[in-house]
Amino acid sequence: TFIAVGSALMGFGDPTDGAHIAALGDATSNGCFGRMRSQMLSDPTGVRILKERPQIGFNEHEWAQLGSLPEGSFGRAYFEQMRRNGITWSSRPPVRFVDNEEDAYMLLRYRQCHDFYHTVLDLDISVLEELAIKVFEWRQTGLPVGLIASAAGPLRMPSDERARFFADYLPWALQCGAQAKPIISIYWEEMWERSIDDIRKEMGVWLMPSRNSVTRAENSTARID
Repeated sequence: TFIAVGSALMGFGDPTDGAHIAALGDATSNGCFGRMRSQMLSDPTGVRILKERPQIGFNEHEWAQLGSLPEGSFGRAYFEQMRRNGITWSSRPPVRFVDNEEDAYMLLRYRQCHDFYHTVLDLDISVLEELAIKVFEWRQTGLPVGLIASAAGPLRMPSDERARFFADYLPWALQCGAQAKPIISIYWEEMWERSIDDIRKEMGVWLMPSRNSVTRAENSTARID
């Protein structure tokens, strides 16, 4: 509890503060993995991920290979997104305060794949866009950290950005997160050479109207039950 409160205060209003957001996630996620576990166990790929326990990591050659993939591929889009925002895959903190081993892995997987969500949703790392990602993640996973961050963040945003968040980004993130296929059951490492637009359609995600590519829910090929 003290960790959660301290992390919330230190990361208050700044969902881009990865270290404190991660600590907040660790401290508030125990007992909240039911939705993620159900999603993974009901999907053959999710079951395989839980069994194989992959972790995101690259050597120099593998990273350079992503940058040489064709434009429009998921791997190239991920490489460009990371380079554009000056971040690295190795910046995601480990899980420290989750007791159950399988729960800890699910949280680690969710955390390590966070930048893939930025890539697929075509959102960078401004506070406004990071908040939208947090809302999307909360609707997908049910983990409290996304809800806490998205509730606290707008309070310290400039009024014009706050108005944009509530008028445009929040409704989109809630709907898109609710309708998309579970992101935790996607084996992202097997997607590098695939078209990012095809992945978006299969996932059932669409972009903000101001973005290009798949911009409407009805353009998705995902089945919404």
